[in-house]
Amino acid sequence: MDVFSDVLKKVKLSSAVYFKSNFSSPWGMDIPKGPFAQFHIVTRGQCILKTKDKSIQLFAGDIVVFPLGTNHWLADLETSKRQNGQDVVRAILKGKPLFEGDNITTTLICGHFEFDRSIEHPFIKEMPKIIHIPDAEKKEFSWLENIVNLIIHEAGNEQPGSQVIVDKLGEVLFIHTLRAYIQRNKVKKGFIAAMQDERIGKVLKAIHSAPEMNWRLISLARVAGMSRTSFSNQFRNLLGETPLNYITQWRILQAKELLIESNKSVGEIANEVGYQSEAAFNRVFKKRVTLTPLKFRQSF
Repeated sequence: MDVFSDVLKKVKLSSAVYFKSNFSSPWGMDIPKGPFAQFHIVTRGQCILKTKDKSIQLFAGDIVVFPLGTNHWLADLETSKRQNGQDVVRAILKGKPLFEGDNITTTLICGHFEFDRSIEHPFIKEMPKIIHIPDAEKKEFSWLENIVNLIIHEAGNEQPGSQVIVDKLGEVLFIHTLRAYIQRNKVKKGFIAAMQDERIGKVLKAIHSAPEMNWRLISLARVAGMSRTSFSNQFRNLLGETPLNYITQWRILQAKELLIESNKSVGEIANEVGYQSEAAFNRVFKKRVTLTPLKFRQSF
């Protein structure tokens, strides 16, 4: 499994599409900051999107994702009166949309992505506040355009299973949107930069593929094809932490997942994630999580 997929698997991604609805002028809705990542797809017309520090004119075919649930608002005009976004969603779901009328200016598909933000991983911390993919740029990523077209088709389809299909396509949309963001943003530091770095990327893949190995600085440097000093400096420069600290962090993530989802004993899990003794694993786990592995398991 590639490193990006491995991280996304850990965050337990799921999605829900709230509605596909027409908005007649004048209209506007405030979306407060929330625990979920929100997304909007403009399928018809245009509208204004505003955050604290951005103003974007959206057109048909545009996709906007807020990975961190940043507060924002949407409207046909800046001067239009805005309603609370939750009230707008509730009204649409009840079949009584607040912005019905003959003067349709915009059609939107809106929903959210849910993932475990408590996961301590640098990629989660580096997610941007907003990802905007204009229709013109979307065409550079044919797979993304195909997914959007499928969502649009299924969102207007009342066939059996359509809602489940749309929700699952929403998950795929989130992953492809993140992939598009990664491909078009060549950052110099952080987890994305580390994944894209030819040598450090190999090391991350090795760690993720076999966290149970007795990794040492010399063995990791060998994977990278670098001297220990050069490798250590390059890794820290990109990720802001030492290679051994990253390994510990990834092992604890693996252990948490196994403690929650498997019936394996603490000793078996300790061995599976790279600790030669249960006592050593307990010490590291408690230091990182503030609970023993057993107490952590019992909390679920």
